[in-house]
Amino acid sequence: MTASTDVDPSFSSLDAYAREAAARVGVPTECSIIVRRHHLLEQVASSGDRAARCDQVEVTSGEGPCVVAIQQLRGELVLDVLAEERWPRWRTAAAEAGFRSTAALPGQVDADTTVALNLYSEAVDPWDREALVRMDRLVQEIAEALRTGGA
Repeated sequence: MTASTDVDPSFSSLDAYAREAAARVGVPTECSIIVRRHHLLEQVASSGDRAARCDQVEVTSGEGPCVVAIQQLRGELVLDVLAEERWPRWRTAAAEAGFRSTAALPGQVDADTTVALNLYSEAVDPWDREALVRMDRLVQEIAEALRTGGA
């Protein structure tokens, strides 16, 4: 998987989704969105600079919880960033940004395109089941908006 350097203009409204996710999750959280299209990763939206920086590490290194969520089409939850050993570059970036937990939730847009909504928190294990279900519904809305041209 490689990184794309040009953000598609059709993704311009996704910042609103990232901000909406941060507002709806129920606990202090930064949210961001990565899209993989034709095996190219793009960091396309964020509710804050810290989350965008962490996502950019995932995009450039090709590894991290979001990348796994996109590849395997299943949510990836990191309860404690400092205890995570699978992705050292991403872990360093997340810890330096002050984050202690993250969740990555994928949505399938079409055969060539997948989106992931990423949640970042300064607290360890801050999201309850209902919050994660709400965010999973939101990423499915984002995927539908991308599929139908509404994003």
